[in-house]
Amino acid sequence: MPADVRPYLVPQPGIVVWQPWMLLDAQEWCPLPAAVDGWDPGTDLRVARRVKVDPQRFRQETGLELDDIAVTVSWTSSTTNMTEASPPVRFDPSGATVADTILVGERLSGILTLRTTVSLVRAPDRRAIGVAAVPGSVLAEHVQQLVLESVSSMFPVHEIDFSHTRLSPAASWHLETSTDLTAPFYGTFRVLINKRDRELNAAVARGAKDRRQQALLDGLHGEVAALLLELALHLRDDIAEREEWPPDSVGDVLSRTIAASPLLVAAPPSPVELADFRTQISGSIRHLGRGRTFQ
Repeated sequence: MPADVRPYLVPQPGIVVWQPWMLLDAQEWCPLPAAVDGWDPGTDLRVARRVKVDPQRFRQETGLELDDIAVTVSWTSSTTNMTEASPPVRFDPSGATVADTILVGERLSGILTLRTTVSLVRAPDRRAIGVAAVPGSVLAEHVQQLVLESVSSMFPVHEIDFSHTRLSPAASWHLETSTDLTAPFYGTFRVLINKRDRELNAAVARGAKDRRQQALLDGLHGEVAALLLELALHLRDDIAEREEWPPDSVGDVLSRTIAASPLLVAAPPSPVELADFRTQISGSIRHLGRGRTFQ
């Protein structure tokens, strides 16, 4: 439960049991991971979880019956800022229910915040002091985040003709960045793909990939991740000035990038050490599961 005090009775911890989220993957249900690596943008995700309440204790502590409440799932994308919700599902007489919903891929990107709530769906037959009476009142909630891992999902991707910009027309891609650590990361960082590189554009597009397209995509993913880590190291002193940055801000993402890296150097080195530094960057990115893996 959140720390705020609600103007009505809510159940004590343990009365509502949130069972783990499950993800339907290749027709099999498996525990929902913290990150979906290799997610293809536009692909729907089907997730489900069981929620259980102790009917007698819930009634004693809230003054409500099972028929008065339901479970609702909502989700918000950090990149698109789109929020959607599933229809409410009621509890059976034993106090159990299953929330089973499909997250539409075209509305997903970046970090998803999944919020499960037990809410009032109808006013109780008899009003009592302290008992929730307004439909929509949240009695219990659980929040979990899901990272969708791919170049196209971590960064908005745009296809443009580099010859009409300041960028080199012979370059395949460019990462737009910001050193404003308080700025929203997913609103300021984006990958630009040169329209002249048709192979790379085809690889980044939705749909199944052949081996060459997957190799191109893996290479792009690894290079972008390496650039992000190097930028984080350049800004390391500024990042360290605060223990916590606003969620999904540039400072937050870059600080987590540094924390996850096994890289031992504290900052970009002198020209004499540049080659060793780049090798460390390459190894660090592969250690994090980015880019092309060894076969």
